[in-house]
Amino acid sequence: MEREELRLAEALTEEQAWEADGITVLTASVALPQLAGKSPRVKRFNRYYRRFCRAYFTYCKQVLLPEAAASCRDAQAVSAPWSVARAELSWRVSYQAGEIVSIVCDAHETISGMAPFCIRRSEVWDLSAGLPMPLAEFFPAHVRCKKTLLRFAREQTQSRVESGAAYRENWRAALRRALNTRNFYLTKDGLCFYYPLCAVAGAKEGIVTYTMPYDDVHGPFVPPIG
Repeated sequence: MEREELRLAEALTEEQAWEADGITVLTASVALPQLAGKSPRVKRFNRYYRRFCRAYFTYCKQVLLPEAAASCRDAQAVSAPWSVARAELSWRVSYQAGEIVSIVCDAHETISGMAPFCIRRSEVWDLSAGLPMPLAEFFPAHVRCKKTLLRFAREQTQSRVESGAAYRENWRAALRRALNTRNFYLTKDGLCFYYPLCAVAGAKEGIVTYTMPYDDVHGPFVPPIG
């Protein structure tokens, strides 16, 4: 039997809104990837992002809704300008070759009276297995991946700080504490890993990201095409 060729299909899209005291205070929209087909690999991939969608709406209700409601009440108390809070979760393909696809999801959140916020999540999928790939698959077996990423981040950050980037005073310790080896994705230029917003630098620096060029010997390896 010929193996089903997997391809991206129409995205999963949903919207929700929440009220407080009869006023709509928060709206949220979600767009996440889906694959065409009916194989177990397709079902695993699609189920993963459907669960992500549900989890994000739960987060909106439990975390963002109370903040949005409080923002509305505070504005009403002093007759200040106010706007409905907004959360938007979207996705993009950062790299695709053969059955390897790297997907980056960003959630942008805006609540009146608060600084805008962004949460990033990413996965590198091996569609031949229908499973996400761990970071270790892009480095030699003997390499300690977390230590390698941390060393690279510290070297790059030193240069950025010297160039005027607004990192935290204790950025060396912050880089170590906040490093999560699941926070990576692929691009044509290399493997990118990143830190949560404000974890190691001021908000104006955005989501701090580092790109490690591909290296056939030391890693990260160029993803296989087939």
